[in-house]
Amino acid sequence: MKTDISIKNIVSAVIYRKVMNPEEWIYSKIHIGNTSFEFDLEDNELPIFQINSPDVKTIITTRRIIEKSKDNLNSVKFEDIEKVIYGNFKGKPNMPELSSFEVIDVYGKEYNFQMETGKASIGLINAISTTLRLR
Repeated sequence: MKTDISIKNIVSAVIYRKVMNPEEWIYSKIHIGNTSFEFDLEDNELPIFQINSPDVKTIITTRRIIEKSKDNLNSVKFEDIEKVIYGNFKGKPNMPELSSFEVIDVYGKEYNFQMETGKASIGLINAISTTLRLR
């Protein structure tokens, strides 16, 4: 099994190879550091990708997808994910907006998390799909 730092390094390299113009993303960012000030992460768990809208914060880590809003905290471990449905991740060309993607776990529970459409969605999709393959 790969370490968290190894997963973060591999996933980050994949994202950087496949995305276009990350400086133009509005809500999304590739997480550079190894700590998160907005989320309580487990020991050695590392942040990879983050989506920050005015009301909701979502983070993809080496172990989980976590989303928090004013009243709610959703979290699903990568080892429990059965299926991910991204929907219309392309959105309108050159007009990124917030949308959502769905995760279904091995128990049949459905989770909805925010995502930025357009070019930033490629970063999110690669973060999730690569982490799933490595776990």
